[in-house]
Amino acid sequence: MTFDNIKKDWVVVGKIQKTYGTKGLVKIISYCHKPSSIFNYEPIILKNTKEKVYLDLNDKKNNPQEKKIFIAKLTSSKNIETSRNLIGEELLAQKNKFPKCKKNDFFYSDLEECNVLDLNNNLIGKISGIFNYGAGDILEITKNEDNSTMLINFNKNNFPKISIKEKSIILNIT
Repeated sequence: MTFDNIKKDWVVVGKIQKTYGTKGLVKIISYCHKPSSIFNYEPIILKNTKEKVYLDLNDKKNNPQEKKIFIAKLTSSKNIETSRNLIGEELLAQKNKFPKCKKNDFFYSDLEECNVLDLNNNLIGKISGIFNYGAGDILEITKNEDNSTMLINFNKNNFPKISIKEKSIILNIT
């Protein structure tokens, strides 16, 4: 499985936040719209190791379905030491397990590496990251001219046209 295949065929659905207890359990955060649906996309792979894992809800009463954070057991982790090594690891699911995107819908991962153009179709740079710190989505753009980065709120006003097929996004800078 190559890095390019991962970017094309897999999508980040969560992340291992920390260990829980002494038996190898971990706390995971789900990035899914319906958080508990993360369990519908198994097997999940760990981004850095490419290892397939299955998530097991350890205790259903301590894992309310409406919360974004779950306590889970990874099949590959038998103790706290192995789980500790996985903190920060992103959880990936195959895109083909998700419903087909409707017109003008896309996965955020599809935006990565898209060319960013101004309103006159001049190349500004590429999308190098997508973040959300609680106040909305932010796109990180690495500029071609000097490799510096800028962060722009991701909304229809700032980005009036997105073409995943052409791997381009228009930035409205005024």
